[in-house]
Parts: sequence; C-alpha cells; structure tokens
Amino acid sequence: MEHRYLKAALALAVGLLAALWFANNLLNWGMAHSAVVYTLSQQDQGGYVVHLVPRIDSPVVASGVLLAIVAGEGLAGALSLAGAYQMWRARKLDDGTFARAKRYAASGAGIAVLVWFLLFQVFGGALVLMGQSEGLVPTLEGAFRFAVYSFLTLIYLSLPETTCRE
Repeated sequence: MEHRYLKAALALAVGLLAALWFANNLLNWGMAHSAVVYTLSQQDQGGYVVHLVPRIDSPVVASGVLLAIVAGEGLAGALSLAGAYQMWRARKLDDGTFARAKRYAASGAGIAVLVWFLLFQVFGGALVLMGQSEGLVPTLEGAFRFAVYSFLTLIYLSLPETTCRE
C-alpha cells in the first residue's frame, strides 16, 4: 500500500514541477522568449566553430520553439496532476484499477522526459550547442535534473501493482 502513496506523491511532484515551469514561462514570456532567441542565435559559443544547424535569428521560430516547450510543460503538468488524483482515488482499490489510474501520470512523466531530455538536451544541447554558451549551462543542468526526476518517476510508476496478502 505504501508504494501506492509514494507513486501518487511522485506523480504529484512531477505534475507540480511541470505546471510551475509552465506558469513561470507564461508569466515571464518575454524573458523566456529572449532565452530561446539567444540559444537559437548560437551567440557567444566559444566551442565548436562548425555547427550542424546555422544560426537562427527568426523571432517567429523562437516563438514556435518556446510554444513547444510551454505546451509540453503544461501537458506534462496536467496529465501528471490528473494521474496523481486518480491514483489517490484508486489507492485502496484492486491492482488492476490502480494500474489503470496510473496511465495519465505515466503519460505526464513521459512527456516531461521528452520536454527536458529531447527538447533541451538533445535538440538544445547537442544540436544547437547550448552547452557551448556560458550563460546557458545552468539551463541545461536544470533540464537534466528535471528529466532525471521525471524519468525515475516514470520507471517507478511503470512497476506492476501487486497486493501483498498475508
């Protein structure tokens, strides 16, 4: 039974993490947009001289990238929070019902992994070389932490439910 409480709590944590970043990015849209513009411009990169993608100076493209990030965070937050609520409601029910209640939370955690791993680490870090810009290293480090928290939660949520009968 304690695993059910822990799973619901971790889903809640991932949901809050994603929802709070969603809200922060909406409330600070100008600053977030500027950060994406700076990232895509590949300005101040002291590392590699040859880039896989050219500098992107389009504010429209930056807006699209930021919209993808914000939409992903919002969806991850909403699904994880809904899943946490469903798991809480199903915590005392049979294993199958609880397993079905985890679906939204698992989807939310999976989307959170995609946002902070795929968008930030793969596309931002490896494709656009965010780590080569001194000011963007903390962003990559934060995204790494968030991706790991979300992935560990996804793994834990994916463990099958078995009721211990004594």
